[in-house]
Amino acid sequence: MEILISFIIPFIILLTVVVFIHEYGHYYYAKKYGVGVTDFSIGFGKEIFGFNDKSGTRWKFCAIPLGGYVKFFGDRNVFSQAEQEELLKKYSKEDQEKLFVVKPLYQRSIIVAAGPFANFLLAIFIFAFIYMFAGKDFTPAQIQEVQVESPAEEAGIKPGDIIQSINGCTC
Repeated sequence: MEILISFIIPFIILLTVVVFIHEYGHYYYAKKYGVGVTDFSIGFGKEIFGFNDKSGTRWKFCAIPLGGYVKFFGDRNVFSQAEQEELLKKYSKEDQEKLFVVKPLYQRSIIVAAGPFANFLLAIFIFAFIYMFAGKDFTPAQIQEVQVESPAEEAGIKPGDIIQSINGCTC
């Protein structure tokens, strides 16, 4: 039980946050460029719980919390694999404007790259937060052992000495 509380639950929470940030990057730019989003999923497999927002996106948490996906309107699967002409025949002109595959290449590229970029920004934020509040780990350069008849012994260095500078440089 202790391993569950100490490791597994924190891992799942951390992974959920990372996946959410990643998928939200895709979702944000998809919505910005007018791509319809049908599903925003944290996890895979059977849905545990979820809700629909006013734009029709199904926000859901699924049984296997090891990833997630954003499914765009008109996609047959979460990998956006579709024959464009076949797909266009299925939808009205209004609905065609919501399809990922009809958007200009630069918009599709931004939508696809937004997930990893969101994780990159998350990493910067986390490291900045750690550095600001936990500081920098510092281990002093302390002599542990001096070999007999070595140049260090001849120079007078003793175990326990702390090196504060070398040739006048305190870097």
